[in-house]
Amino acid sequence: MRVIAGRWRGISLEAPRGSAVRPTTDRVKESMFNLIPHQLQGVVIDLFAGTGALGIEALSRGASRAIFVDRDPRSARLVRRNLDRVGAASEAEVWVLDWAQALRRFETSDLVASYVFVDPPYHADLWLPVLRALPPGRVSGAVICELPASLALPDETGDFVLHKARAYGDIAVRIYRSRSSVQI
Repeated sequence: MRVIAGRWRGISLEAPRGSAVRPTTDRVKESMFNLIPHQLQGVVIDLFAGTGALGIEALSRGASRAIFVDRDPRSARLVRRNLDRVGAASEAEVWVLDWAQALRRFETSDLVASYVFVDPPYHADLWLPVLRALPPGRVSGAVICELPASLALPDETGDFVLHKARAYGDIAVRIYRSRSSVQI
């Protein structure tokens, strides 16, 4: 697993042993980022961060700040190690919270996220609950969901409308945009 593009292109990231975390493959990550602007900006949220690979990729490509959310302290430590590996600790926050607590914290902050990456454990089936819980108007770019290609998500839910959908083998990427936010 490595950073695909940007200022840290080619740097390898640490991945956990075992099956507790399912990192996004480099192929899917590259394809996912090809669907969004190459020069990112603003704050990104890597929900269910695991290794932090998606948020680190966004920082490498120009995001100004990343918030990494994972309820597992081991994953949070792994994210911090990967941030140290690329020299991005000062550009990031790591929240050791579950996704719902993190979204409540986000909602009460003054933050607007450019992008929110949603790649939960597949067995938890949290894509719709996350899309419905995101505060309206607080995502200026898009919500990028990685999920099994066999899973059907609606084209509209909560404040979000499907913008793009692609499948890469048994993995799908669905990009949702907010109805109530100015797009970047």
